[in-house]
Amino acid sequence: MVILGGVRFDPDDLPRFAGDLAARAFGGASVPTVDDAAFVHAVELLAGSGGGAVDPDEFDPAELLAYVLALVIAETSLPAAALREPVGLDVRRGRVEDAVRRVVGHRA
Repeated sequence: MVILGGVRFDPDDLPRFAGDLAARAFGGASVPTVDDAAFVHAVELLAGSGGGAVDPDEFDPAELLAYVLALVIAETSLPAAALREPVGLDVRRGRVEDAVRRVVGHRA
């Protein structure tokens, strides 16, 4: 088991992982980066997921995880005041999960 950013990393459920990470970030925790020591272990899990989460024809596992983290960072760094219509953090978390599903495609 790998804990990345205080969240259990599950290579077969990247949307949930991203949502949990976003929830922590909205609460003030920092989002891990590719320099985080656990990032390498998470990439190893992702690479060994047996094709469940990573389509090697589309993404390298490290690239995919970096995209997931970038989506979390993008949403959680956007101040609520910047949104044209305010929404709750649960909606914003859902948007992160949906964005990850779209990146990962049918494998999410």
